[in-house]
Amino acid sequence: MSEPFVLERSGDQRWLVHRPHDPYGDGYVYTIATELHELNMTASTVAKIDGLYASPDTTLPGFVERLAADWEGWSGTRTWTSMERELVIDARHDGRGHVSLGVTLRAPGPDWDDTAWSARAVFVLEAGEELTRFAGDLTHFLRA
Repeated sequence: MSEPFVLERSGDQRWLVHRPHDPYGDGYVYTIATELHELNMTASTVAKIDGLYASPDTTLPGFVERLAADWEGWSGTRTWTSMERELVIDARHDGRGHVSLGVTLRAPGPDWDDTAWSARAVFVLEAGEELTRFAGDLTHFLRA
């Protein structure tokens, strides 16, 4: 099994994304196992994401690439959500050269009444080179 993609900060804060899997063999839907580790918290889930035929506007690679392209800043919060909300990524630019990237994991499967568990960690990235490298590495990993 290949190594996961890892975003790591301050020793014990990590977000891991494992290689996409095509459970139906048709290229339309992929699943990714993903984990969060911070202090004494560990959470993991499996998220359904868009496959090969999706518009880049709806994919996780497309989302992080747009963040990197807009490294100089934006107002408000930008959010990407997996098909069934098992993985949610939100990003805020502070206007001073940093992006706060929030990663939220939820229990797999539909959660119509918001009662499932969730775990969240926030990673602060430098808005220029570091954000660009993160976006490029994650995009390459997910599309390889």
